[in-house]
Amino acid sequence: MLRAKRPSRMKDMQAVSLPFWIRKGYEGMTFFGHIITHSKAEAERFNNRHDALKNHEMIHLYQARSTHDSWMCFYWKYFLFWLKARCYRKHLRNAGYLLNPFEMEAYEHMHNLDYLADKENGATEWRHYAEMSLKERLECYKALYFSLCD
Repeated sequence: MLRAKRPSRMKDMQAVSLPFWIRKGYEGMTFFGHIITHSKAEAERFNNRHDALKNHEMIHLYQARSTHDSWMCFYWKYFLFWLKARCYRKHLRNAGYLLNPFEMEAYEHMHNLDYLADKENGATEWRHYAEMSLKERLECYKALYFSLCD
């Protein structure tokens, strides 16, 4: 953790299998420049293919670049957004996660594999979501989710 490379010095993130570190229902988690997975097979998939799930985690790398190029700053802001959004858990299960501006940007663009091509200094769309109220984020989440489900 203290020896983690700055996000701007990383081109890719390697996946590792640490099954006790990740909750069920999640396929991957970015942690200080690594992607944590449930199994070695999943880690190999992340390492050998660039698909939507890998793109989702790579967006988090670029978001860390946009938070003063610091993993600590990224995780601190992530935690504060998560804590604030938890009050909406009556309206949405896992609201702290799903209404987090970092996750909203990552989910919106995870299927666009070219999204990060011009983002050398970081992905910054999360700032747009951070300016929204939680109610607006909930409406935006519903619109995104239902448009993907149609």
